[in-house]
Amino acid sequence: NVMKRVFFLAGWLWVSQQALLAQGNKSVFIELGANGMGLSANYDARFSKSDKGLGYRVGVGFVPGMDLIIIQTSGFLTIPVGLNYLAGKAPHYLEAGLGSTYVNGVSVKVFGSETGKANALGWVPSLGYRYATAGKGLQLRIIFSPFIGSGGGAYYGGISFGFKF
Repeated sequence: NVMKRVFFLAGWLWVSQQALLAQGNKSVFIELGANGMGLSANYDARFSKSDKGLGYRVGVGFVPGMDLIIIQTSGFLTIPVGLNYLAGKAPHYLEAGLGSTYVNGVSVKVFGSETGKANALGWVPSLGYRYATAGKGLQLRIIFSPFIGSGGGAYYGGISFGFKF
């Protein structure tokens, strides 16, 4: 039983590594707002060798706590993942996507009364502009990305800076 798991894990890791090496147009970027909701570090890649087309993103982020007059929140972790599509011609692209962001560790107090802690999963559609030089180089993004969760939604936007490799 343990050996089956080891072989399965080794096979899965090998297939994953081969899939990652086959991808083109990879990038890393730091994002403020958008899918990560706060400050996040992200990896993005196309499923083909093209500079445009279908791709994905995955990241990890953090939103610091706030202590305002009537509301206090704890800091929380975010994990944004999603699919995106780039249309256009270098260096100007229209980016459209659909993702999901996992939020962990939110504690909210309004007028001193705690309203609860949450681990939540929300949907994050996105639409924006991506500046990305052909080949390796600079990448900039401006994105509109509302967060839609079970308790409602909120409008978010974001900017990012990164590099293609």
